[in-house]
Amino acid sequence: MSDAHAAILAALAAMGGRERLENIHSVSATIVGTRTMVEQSERPTGPYFRDDFHLRESVDFDNGGVREAREDSAYAGDLWWTDQTEPYATQLVVRDGVAAYARGSDWQYAGGSPLAFARERTTFGPERVLLTALQARDLISLPDVDLNGSPFHRVAFTGGGAACTLTLNARTNLPWSIAWTTAYPYSVFYNAWGDVRTTLTFNAWSLEPNGVRYPREWTYERVNLPDQQLTVIGLKFNDLNAVDVSLPATFLAAHRTPPADLDGRPFPVKDAKALASGIELVPGSWNVAFVKQSDGVVMIEAPISSGYVRQALAYAAQRFALPVKAVITTSDSWPHIAGVREAVALGVPVYALDLNEPILNRLLTSPRTIHPDDLARTPRPAQLHWISHSTMLGDGDNGLQIVPYRTATGERQMMVYLPNRRLLYTSDLFAPDDVAGDGTVKSWFTPEYLDEAIGAIERERLSPETIWGMHYGPLPYQTIVDARAAFERRV
Repeated sequence: MSDAHAAILAALAAMGGRERLENIHSVSATIVGTRTMVEQSERPTGPYFRDDFHLRESVDFDNGGVREAREDSAYAGDLWWTDQTEPYATQLVVRDGVAAYARGSDWQYAGGSPLAFARERTTFGPERVLLTALQARDLISLPDVDLNGSPFHRVAFTGGGAACTLTLNARTNLPWSIAWTTAYPYSVFYNAWGDVRTTLTFNAWSLEPNGVRYPREWTYERVNLPDQQLTVIGLKFNDLNAVDVSLPATFLAAHRTPPADLDGRPFPVKDAKALASGIELVPGSWNVAFVKQSDGVVMIEAPISSGYVRQALAYAAQRFALPVKAVITTSDSWPHIAGVREAVALGVPVYALDLNEPILNRLLTSPRTIHPDDLARTPRPAQLHWISHSTMLGDGDNGLQIVPYRTATGERQMMVYLPNRRLLYTSDLFAPDDVAGDGTVKSWFTPEYLDEAIGAIERERLSPETIWGMHYGPLPYQTIVDARAAFERRV
């Protein structure tokens, strides 16, 4: 028996024994936690936007099912900027290869991303991580390390299709952390980073009534940044009455087809709309716009994925019969920059805010061995233009002005203004929060963001008539001026 197997068997004994862990078929837990929202547009070194949540989790290990009933009370809530008196409640269920999301009683298809995280929960959670390692055919020992003055054993193996490193306290034999590297081609946050390394650290060990020693505190890091910290405040094993991971049979039947990854998401050209002569908006979950100039096309935003942007660039060349001369990326939020690598791969110059140089350089050098894109397959130097002040790009009727916000929340974002058209793209600083059935915007996310945008527009002496953003279509500029005024009149 190798040293690696001996270390795993000792860890199983320290947690209460292999038999006890193998007899855990389900878990129901009450959890409180905090997530740092590092994917949002904010300073890369923190402090980050934070969400506090309460979670009721059910896990069916025999069938791979997971249910989460979640209540968010901070940045992921729906009214934190005004009067959030109740938490934002949602449900997520993963069962039989299908993920569903609900707020209230109506289930909606949740795509492929939750499947990966549910698989990680059932593979690397404390109930299963040692058994996963023990079953691996390639389990090997790594050199021991000292952490915080204490000795630790390390073993490596392949688990859940990912390369893993498990670290064990050499004095207590208890698991300290499990790290794995994988790609997330379905995740709008993590897909951007290619080969993502996750580390889950266990702490606050507790002897449970069934004789299992269990960590009550879990800390996640992803892409070398803090992700979330969970504290288990209630725990039951094998309580069939507490574990419900069912979904309606009709819903499961309707979504048996495997989901498409983000590279395969179709670019919705059928929804394209003209904003002015030679200026076109293709709306979607993340809007993309095209500006035709005499010597080529400027594309505003490169979001979602390399595959999505590849389609957008091909559409622009075909639609306008001109080469794409530039891509402007206006924010540092991860879904917004996810397709910049494709522009670089195709030799298109990229215009970006000077403050976003570190994150974009990190994006362009991130490893892509598991789910490679065009830049990984054929590397080439990037043509990057850093915007530090208001800058004109092109001339004529469709000449445009790239303008840094330089505001409190919009520090990492830019506007794009077309002075001869009086059109303004506001990036991702704000978006409608509540829209009526007839399309009328009832409220915005958030009044502070509206105020920053209006202030920047006035500072730069811009005079837009029509605005649009990453997540909303064209509206009169006066709409947000009136919305800010209405908010200020509240008592």
